[in-house]
Amino acid sequence: MESSDSEFSAPIDYVPGARGHGVLATGPDADGSEALAVWCLSPTGRAGGAWVVRIDEIEGHPEHLLGIMSMLQNRCLVDWDREGPSAVLDKIAEVISAERFIALRNSILTIPELLAEVDEHRSRYAAAVEQHRVHTKSKLAPLAWPSEMPLQEELVGWAGRTGAAAASPVVATALGITAAVASTAQLWQDTEQARYRRAYLRPLGDPQPLPPQWLARLREAAGSPSTVSA
Repeated sequence: MESSDSEFSAPIDYVPGARGHGVLATGPDADGSEALAVWCLSPTGRAGGAWVVRIDEIEGHPEHLLGIMSMLQNRCLVDWDREGPSAVLDKIAEVISAERFIALRNSILTIPELLAEVDEHRSRYAAAVEQHRVHTKSKLAPLAWPSEMPLQEELVGWAGRTGAAAASPVVATALGITAAVASTAQLWQDTEQARYRRAYLRPLGDPQPLPPQWLARLREAAGSPSTVSA
């Protein structure tokens, strides 16, 4: 028995208890100068704010960067690996407070980890279908996902092409990460849609906007003290 798609008719963006993600990237700006890109993303990867600051201007005007970095409070940084955001934080460690540095350093998510969690749940749901098949006389079609899980290399390539038309390389990097996060969140929502259509899979839980571990990390970051200074 299948349900309607009404539960999923609108894109899921507001997630109670979670503020979202931050993206930090360095690279050449439109003039070729080294710059820092800071992107604020919703829990499902929608960009809500973006800034580009030249590295050589940060020392002379630290208050500008402090204001921007305050927008990342209670968010998880996200990138393809942990080394990228960590390296950027090291570059600006003397500008931001030790409290903010530590909070961000301890709240880094990687896109491969997020993909792996979505894939793990798809395997779990597919196994539940097979288990149900054993106990029913009805013919059960395999779970059909609206979109298949991409290989990491495929997602990297697609994300790179998404940012190819950006005004500068540093913006292209930030846009690529943003696109990858949004795509991974959509893969999860596609997963929950396919599962919840089947009544016998609903006891596995109500539809969730993000996978459990991913959501828990965002909520953990959002629960940190809001009085941390820049």
